[in-house]
Amino acid sequence: MKIHVDQRALADATRWASRYIADKPTVPVLSGLLLNAHDDMLTISGFDYDTSGRATLAADTASSGSILVPGRLLADVTATLPDSMVELTADDDTLTVTAPGNQFTLPLLPAREYPALPKAPTATGTADAAEFATAVKDVATAAMTVQAAVGQVEGLGGIRIRAQGERLELTATDRYRIPFRTLPWQPAAPADDTMLITAPTLADIAKSLTSGEVSISFPGPGDGMAGFATTNRTVAVRTRVGGFPPVENLVPKTEAATGYAEFDPNELGAAARRVAIVREKNKLVRVTLRGDHAEIAARGDGPAASTSIEATTDDIEDGFEIAFDPEYLTTMLAPIADRVRIWLYTPTRPVLIEPLDDTPYRAVLMPIRIKQ
Repeated sequence: MKIHVDQRALADATRWASRYIADKPTVPVLSGLLLNAHDDMLTISGFDYDTSGRATLAADTASSGSILVPGRLLADVTATLPDSMVELTADDDTLTVTAPGNQFTLPLLPAREYPALPKAPTATGTADAAEFATAVKDVATAAMTVQAAVGQVEGLGGIRIRAQGERLELTATDRYRIPFRTLPWQPAAPADDTMLITAPTLADIAKSLTSGEVSISFPGPGDGMAGFATTNRTVAVRTRVGGFPPVENLVPKTEAATGYAEFDPNELGAAARRVAIVREKNKLVRVTLRGDHAEIAARGDGPAASTSIEATTDDIEDGFEIAFDPEYLTTMLAPIADRVRIWLYTPTRPVLIEPLDDTPYRAVLMPIRIKQ
């Protein structure tokens, strides 16, 4: 194999593909990146058995070929080269990387031992890549860690994606928080599909695909692979088989609420973080509604803190008090830029959080029982 390729494009593609190399590969060949050159195109692929990433870029192909190179070493080498054309020349045992004034010789890994890369199914539809990445970010914080989900409902460690007509809905839950985020998409055909992907994996995929449109492939019958692709980046990922709880049944109805309180979400989140400094582990932050303001308070074993912020209430009696985990509260408020309305029921029943603007987001949050 012998090709010439732009250094910036090569470094970017190599860095991107190397994110799909396992941190601790179970077999040596999984530490490699697979380079395939043909028809003036270079494809760089990484794989960890659950997720594969494939980057493509233009190259001047003097001779075609396929080689397996130590992935992170290649990423480090290409990142240090000058902004110029780079020559990649491979023989049976080594890859020589040459740029003006620089030459590196890297050992090859046995490509014949590299597993076959999974293929994503045909695209089900497309969505704006940046908006999809934002939607994933908005719900990912509510998922359990993969380790914490072990031995419980496996779905608690994932993000559920549902296609409903011309809308995608993403949600996650750890049983205390349930954010819902929707976004428009263009299905290739009438779609009513659901898939579940581990939250850190989907968050990393979405963060790396933020340009233009992203094609989304739901798994086909009997196939556990999903796909996400932009013009020159493609990811195939194994979906989860663990059940996801029926969270729709847990969304409280607004007509059953005692009333609501409205806040600036940034002020409420900042106040909760500020007073939480004094709390001890597993303690709570109290929100007490008093007419046109709310008192936000926390206590530790000795220290105490309180602050006051503006609030608007409807049908809520003066002195209504409810408590939350401050981290859970702030993460559920984070996707909302403008005013937020929190529907209240009793101090021990879940609340419904909704933006007052047109942000396609809502969340359910479980309060913490106050022990007097």
